[in-house]
Amino acid sequence: MQELRLKIGKMTCTNCSNAIERVCKKIDGVSDVSVSYVNSSGIFLVENLKLKDKISQKIKELGFEILEEENLEIDEKKRVLKLKINLFLSIVLSLVIMYFEMFVKSENSKSLQMFLAFFAIFYCGRGFFYHALAGLRYKNLDMNTLVSLGALSSFVYSVFVYFGFFVHEEHLYFSGGAMIISFVLLGKFLEERIQFKALKYQRKLEKIDTKKVKILDEDGNIKESSSAFVKAGDILLLDEGENVSVDGVILEGKAELDLSFLNGEFLPILKQAGDEILAGSFIISGNLKIKASKKAMDSTLEQLKDLVFKAGSIKTPLSNLANKISAYFVAMIIILACCVFIFWSIKENLSIAFLHSCAVLLISCPCALGLATPIVLTRAFEKAAKNFILIQNPAALENLSQIQCVAFDKTGTLTENNLSVFKHNLTQKDFEKLAHIESFSPHPIAQAIFKASHLEKKPLQAEIQTLIGKGLIYKEQEDIFLVGNEEFLKENGIPFESVKEFLNQYENEAPIQVYFAKNQKCLGGVALSNALKNGAKELIQNLKKENIQSIILSGDNLKSVQKTALELGIDEFYASLKPEEKFEFIRAKEKEEKVLFVGDGINDAIAMNLASASMSFAQASELAKKTGDFILIREDLSAITMCFELSKRIKTLIKFNLFWAFIYNICCIPIAAGILPFIVLSPHIAALAMCFSSLAVVLNSLRKI
Repeated sequence: MQELRLKIGKMTCTNCSNAIERVCKKIDGVSDVSVSYVNSSGIFLVENLKLKDKISQKIKELGFEILEEENLEIDEKKRVLKLKINLFLSIVLSLVIMYFEMFVKSENSKSLQMFLAFFAIFYCGRGFFYHALAGLRYKNLDMNTLVSLGALSSFVYSVFVYFGFFVHEEHLYFSGGAMIISFVLLGKFLEERIQFKALKYQRKLEKIDTKKVKILDEDGNIKESSSAFVKAGDILLLDEGENVSVDGVILEGKAELDLSFLNGEFLPILKQAGDEILAGSFIISGNLKIKASKKAMDSTLEQLKDLVFKAGSIKTPLSNLANKISAYFVAMIIILACCVFIFWSIKENLSIAFLHSCAVLLISCPCALGLATPIVLTRAFEKAAKNFILIQNPAALENLSQIQCVAFDKTGTLTENNLSVFKHNLTQKDFEKLAHIESFSPHPIAQAIFKASHLEKKPLQAEIQTLIGKGLIYKEQEDIFLVGNEEFLKENGIPFESVKEFLNQYENEAPIQVYFAKNQKCLGGVALSNALKNGAKELIQNLKKENIQSIILSGDNLKSVQKTALELGIDEFYASLKPEEKFEFIRAKEKEEKVLFVGDGINDAIAMNLASASMSFAQASELAKKTGDFILIREDLSAITMCFELSKRIKTLIKFNLFWAFIYNICCIPIAAGILPFIVLSPHIAALAMCFSSLAVVLNSLRKI
């Protein structure tokens, strides 16, 4: 399956996005659809990208339009201008109609009211009628349906009264119909302005220009190329005033960088040789020569763009509930309005029946339900990104607030991924030989030993064999070298007691031990230390305050795990675990409570996939990163505390939004139906109330997260 993305215009509420989803899912070759009214975008999982034309045609038949990426800003300005003109015209016309209704009592004034109301309702409000009619074709009922029915019934009822069809009725509602359109347009205009603020971070990311790069080839020549073709290992030259197009490491130079797209800070950050650099950084002053660490399309910036694009489209359990309710909501309101009309027609008269039924149509607000979640999630993505956190699965934000246990891997998660040599008792010649052998292994222990030797990597000239979880066997002519743990030497019958006695002196500071043997003789050993990551102690303390249990599930040896657990104050820990053992532990634990798994290795991926929520790091294995619900860009564990706080905050906001939307409708619909004899809501007041319900939800979503 392939992913097709489209920008969609003319959506007026969340039911519009729901309609596009329902219709497009029925197209052969379309596996799944997620459309966001907030982001004006849609993501389509398709068998073939050639389905784009068919999907676009269906969307246009529903009354919406497909926007081109390069014209988005122009299209948006045109849409807002059109909305302003229609709003201004409808307000002016409504005021004129009201003036004639109140102060000019003549047949000519009634004729003029009818003419002006026709223009205000069917010209200024033509968008509502167009979408309502297009939606009916696919059995889609939304806010446009309610507004159109309310305005139309006001106009038709008044026309009937004007021509004398209702003999005992005299009151005209031409001004009411015009004001319905005015108030709804006002609400949509304010909503558009507020949503623009909610999406400003996404727009800022989209404006970062990283399309062109200067690449230094092997011959020392500089060539200009598209950033899409940058690959890992390419050398790039960057000048003052340019945006960095790819994640990498600085080889030469010094520069002040603007990282506000990521951290929100306006103060520049100084970067120099040896420092990592992220795509999207803007060079304020200085020049840099960098080495790309990955493809430009895999950069942190592109991940951010992708995730922020999807933010409003991905459905969480709470938003799915709201969507299911709003899907049937409009039909229920129309049926209720008909019942109200019949009841009051029998009990009182047509005028009262019209007032109450029309008010029921217009005061009901399906939009508030649909807006309760997506804007909050969009803001949450922005907040997380500015704290160096990528949220890959928004649904996990809801799960995080229910977590009762956090299971950690050790190396690379609670402790630094980079080990360091603490002590060894090898001769200089033997240590260099060990480092040469270890240079062929990607294992963190091997890389730490090789790094400590300061040697250059040489080509492999002999046979090497890796035994997972034990060590290496290196054969060079007549000599056989063994590098590994205590168990490995025991299996091969090599005595190592004196070396073990030496290493045990440092096991409190450096519990990781590596033995080096040649031709069945142990030459010596190396003790390695592994420092705790930034924020590790504070994180465990914060979890304890929240009554969340912390557990270590590690494949490392018992002494190493025990040392880390003691430093952090973690009572429950397990060492020497295989990937399947971690998986079984999480499966058993999940039966009792919700578990968050934090890991970074390939061996953690299956356990991460099973947990209620999972986290990994930007430097983790690709499988762990793909599996993780959250990716921590910085190796600082305080970000996990931030994730918990963010989860609680957004869940509170979403629940408040949903509570408001439900309570508003539960309270206002009976009032509009006339359940309280001393309150009679006119249709235009009901329309105004409906607009402010949506605005209340949007404004609440913009509160500080």
